[in-house]
Amino acid sequence: MRTYLHVTVLVAVMTTTFGTNARAQTQDVVRDQITVRGTVEAVDPALRTARIRGTQGNVVTLDVPASITRFNEVRVGDVVTVAYYDVVNIRPKDPGEPAVDTIAEPTTTRTPGTLPGATVAKQRVATVTITAWDAATGTVTFTGPKGQSYTRRVADTLDPAVRQRLQVGDRADITWTEAVRLSVERANVVQDDEDALRHRFTLSVLWGPDNQFSRKVITKGSGTLQGVPIDLDETSYDDVYGRMGLFKIGIGYRISPRSEVVGNFVISRSSSEPVTVGRAGAAGAPIVAAFDDYNYWGIEAGQRFYFARVRFTPFLGYNVGINRFDAINGDFAAPAAGFQAPIVVNDGQFFDSAWAFSFGPTGGVLIGLGPIEVMGEVALRYMGGLSDVDPLSEAGLRDINSESSRWSIPIMIGARIRF
Repeated sequence: MRTYLHVTVLVAVMTTTFGTNARAQTQDVVRDQITVRGTVEAVDPALRTARIRGTQGNVVTLDVPASITRFNEVRVGDVVTVAYYDVVNIRPKDPGEPAVDTIAEPTTTRTPGTLPGATVAKQRVATVTITAWDAATGTVTFTGPKGQSYTRRVADTLDPAVRQRLQVGDRADITWTEAVRLSVERANVVQDDEDALRHRFTLSVLWGPDNQFSRKVITKGSGTLQGVPIDLDETSYDDVYGRMGLFKIGIGYRISPRSEVVGNFVISRSSSEPVTVGRAGAAGAPIVAAFDDYNYWGIEAGQRFYFARVRFTPFLGYNVGINRFDAINGDFAAPAAGFQAPIVVNDGQFFDSAWAFSFGPTGGVLIGLGPIEVMGEVALRYMGGLSDVDPLSEAGLRDINSESSRWSIPIMIGARIRF
């Protein structure tokens, strides 16, 4: 979907002579209208200037008067169509002559064509410095009073003697009259805050791997199991459960054009594979464990902050949640070795069911496809630890699951729809 933001600008920038002389030059400087389509390269809100690069590589700098109240909505990257008058007149200044910067009365010039119409344009007399002059094409580049660089076409009626005198570095008074229409085109951009908040609600679905990079299911430790000394190895979540998956169903409510609050229902289900977790007895018989699935569900809330409302919209945010974990039991087995009998523990308690706190920053991008938006999100996520159980303490293994909290980097993709 494509919407348009229209900003109409009547700008008068830089005029040269005074009184009747300035009025006489007006017909030369307000004449042929130029239309350029390009991309905004720079915007200076303080100086109220915008630099636009056309599709052919040409660059034009425009001054925007304070009377244009929506100039703050123009941003770098906007695709714009600009209609303006770029012809100027030049009067070289004598050495020591003081600089000027004055605005003349608005001038009305009849619009060419058979239908009634006219262009109303202010004029400004300003002293500038010539930075480039191409006599063959009749184009001049100069630095204005605000330090901005401009390139314009010199009027055909400029005195040939003046043309011959122009040199880079000269100071000159320039008559520069522009009547500008600036149409800003963006994808998936609404015209104002009221439209931006018209579709406040969103429903989203996200899925992806929850890439764990710290903490463990088992911390290295020693104890006894069925009267046999055992040594348990450090075992990560990835060792037991592989790459965990994460699924989210979320709702969002936009509180401003650039931010929204979000809520997610989170669920994770990961199955384990038998894994060697340590050694038993003097012979070092391998202990193989098969744990219950790693299951939890949770609810989290947070906020997203959007950098720009365009087709590709990056954002940053955060989530804070509470999660309910199922208890995790395990089957442990070690074969007989020498005089050592086999060890078999079925459905032994390892983690008790528990609530765990989660939080972390998020970032991502929305890709607008009308009311449906494709979504990608990356997070840095902390998940609180699980609860230990008494039987482990009695076996001297109290600390082996003390590092069950975890940090992970979920990388998720999905989509959402706006209402």
